[in-house]
Amino acid sequence: MHTNEPEPSGTDERPTVGDEAPSTDRPRFVLPPIDRARLVGALVKVGIIVTVASVTSVALGVAAFAATSAYGQYGAVRNTPNAQSWAALTPRYSEQAICTACHGPEAGLQDASIHVNVSCETCHGPLAAHAVSDAAAREGIPGKPTNEICVTCHAVVAGRPATFPQIDEAQHYSGGPCLRCHDPHSIVAVRPSIVSHPLANLPECTTCHAPDGLRKIPTGHEIVSDAICLSCHGQAAAGKR
Repeated sequence: MHTNEPEPSGTDERPTVGDEAPSTDRPRFVLPPIDRARLVGALVKVGIIVTVASVTSVALGVAAFAATSAYGQYGAVRNTPNAQSWAALTPRYSEQAICTACHGPEAGLQDASIHVNVSCETCHGPLAAHAVSDAAAREGIPGKPTNEICVTCHAVVAGRPATFPQIDEAQHYSGGPCLRCHDPHSIVAVRPSIVSHPLANLPECTTCHAPDGLRKIPTGHEIVSDAICLSCHGQAAAGKR
């Protein structure tokens, strides 16, 4: 009996449909799964870094602008605007030679002392106006240095060489200005007078040495305790009056 079915061939051939296409024997590239939590964390870090960088850049820009505005008035003299600002300033300090031209005796004492390299205006302040003024205006003597000026260099400071003259102001002498005993031009301390009489069984020094006492105290002295008086005014050795 004959049927209408086709006779089988030597190979089992079937039509390919959709995903049933034959394999090419090459592995397919498959994307790994995305960890959403890690992705979000990475994006947050990048955002923080960008924000910090932006804020820092803005802050540095503002600081640079402010510094330039403030520094430009009296800043470096290499550029024209600053050079003009410097040139427009009124000099406040004079030159040492101008001081010594009029104050010869003081300059001579200073030249022979350890203060030889200290400018007059270091202690007396800026004196350009005094130096260039007329003779009548120069009659006034520049102000004397205060204790604050003296101790700027001579106060005890850790790190200063031990050979540099340093004092503890409260312990050195607390009864008045430095210039009462020291001449800054020669740096020699004025030696106080020696007490020539015995002190046994006597009252306080200021009982007799007072503005209205038996013997007036020198101008500039204060009413202080015996300990302060005798810290400067020593007693004569026995047998020496």
